[in-house]
Parts: sequence; C-alpha cells; structure tokens
Amino acid sequence: MKAPFPYFGGKTRVASIVWDALGQPKHYIEPFCGSCAVLLLRPNWTPDMTETVNDADGHIANVWRSLQFNPDEVAKWCDWPVNHADLIARKKELNLNTERLLENLCNDARWYDPLLAGYYIWAVSCWIGHGLFCLNRNQIPHIATAGTGVHAKGNRPHIYEWFAELSKRLRGVRVVCGDWKRVCGGNWQTNTGICGIFFDPPYSDVADRCKNIYAVDSESVAHDVQKWCLERGANKKYRIVLAGYYEEHKRMLKYDWTVIKWKAQGGYANTAQQAETRGKTNRHREALFFSPHCFWERK
Repeated sequence: MKAPFPYFGGKTRVASIVWDALGQPKHYIEPFCGSCAVLLLRPNWTPDMTETVNDADGHIANVWRSLQFNPDEVAKWCDWPVNHADLIARKKELNLNTERLLENLCNDARWYDPLLAGYYIWAVSCWIGHGLFCLNRNQIPHIATAGTGVHAKGNRPHIYEWFAELSKRLRGVRVVCGDWKRVCGGNWQTNTGICGIFFDPPYSDVADRCKNIYAVDSESVAHDVQKWCLERGANKKYRIVLAGYYEEHKRMLKYDWTVIKWKAQGGYANTAQQAETRGKTNRHREALFFSPHCFWERK
C-alpha cells in the first residue's frame, strides 16, 4: 500500500530489504515514521499484528489519526488542484496551528483535525523538504514532473478509495506523538516476543545536509539512536535496522552489525538544472545497518 504523501528521506525503495531483515516480529516499532512507507509495505500483513509508530511532528501524527477516524473528510481537503496561491495560504495556516495541533492531540486521544491533515498531505505533495515550514519562503509548487503523492495523475481519481483502505490498514496501529524515546524508553518492547524496529532518524551533523528539512529537526538524535541500538543489538529478542549515511554509523560494524549500501533517487534534486546538487551527491551515501539477530546476515 502506498503512503499518501512523499517524505524527505523516505525509504520506499528499500522497504522490502528492511522486511527481509526483520522477518515477522511479534511487535514492530517505527520511532521516526514520517510517511509510514515501510510500515505500509509490510508483506503478509494481517489485522492482528502489533505495530507502533511515532513521530515528533504533530502534523504527521494528526494525518495518521485523522485517516483512522475520518478518511473521507481528509480526502475532501486533499482533492484540490495544485495552485501556487493555495500553497502559500495553506502553508501559513499549517504554521499558525502547529502548537495548537500538538497540544490538542496530546490532551485528547480522540481529537483530530481532518482539514489540517488534508492541507498537510496536499501541501507536502506540492512541495517536499526544506521550506514548507519556513514562513519567509514562498516557493512555487513542484511542477517538473507529472505530480507526486495525491497530485500524481494515477492517484487523483482514487483518493477517497485510497484513504478508505489506509484507514482499514491503520486500524490496529498505535500512533504516538513525541520524542522517539517515548516508544523506545525502558525495556518493555519485547514483552510480547521478538521486537523488530526500523530506525530512520534525521541525518546527523556528519551528513553535511541542509538544516531544518523537517518540521522537528535534529543533527544529534542519530548519535543517540546509534548508542541505543548498540546497547540492545546483541539481545536476540531485538531485530533492528538503522538507516542513515554510511559514515554516520560505520562504527557499528565493529559490534557484529552488517551493512548494505544503496542508492537513493536523490529526491527533487534529480530535476535540478545544475550538474551536481547536494541531494544528488548524498544519495550515494545511503546505507542500512542490521543488528546481529536480523535475518540479513544469514543470506
């Protein structure tokens, strides 16, 4: 199943590799879920599986909660033409409501805002990455391709059906909003058996990337995640996959972790006119690191 919007650093292309390494754990956790691309591409999924996702961005948590409760209303606000003036206006409304959104989401487990969820999906499908949450930047919609997310020509006629299917898929998923340690604190993750975790934290200060790409960004959290992974990687009840640039996490190979390098598409950098962009260069640095008890090392 496809994610409803593109996401900077999304891992759709390697989701099958992640699941090959994790197998079918009793509990799946995605602490930096973003567009939930890996979750949505889980093979042989059944409704009784235990799955937990988390993201520090309240807009993302609101998208998933709104799709669970009222997919048709979310679709209503996504089913709208690409328009530069609308992108500026909707971007302003998203920014003005960020704090209110997070506060309401945390105060009431049944609260959601389908209009803002629709605006977010619509806007991110117009423009991904640095600039969406910068009020002083009025970038034009991305018009160099046939569209992405809900604006892709193959998706536009089927938004309502698509979102209804997403609602069914998300029925049993627990959506947490906040710091990644909310789902990784303590040692409860393996209470039901083997726990599979896919970490995709923001690239660290080692990555030489643009800052403030994400609404909630950090250049240090990847180091904290790496430490957490090394502390639990030897435990046979954990299967952990950590995504990032090879240079960020190569020290993990000293602790019986394994790695595969892969090439990302480079995002919208592929459409740039200049011969080289940072996105084009960095896409060759991507890697997936596997803990000792993942299935990958046995292949």
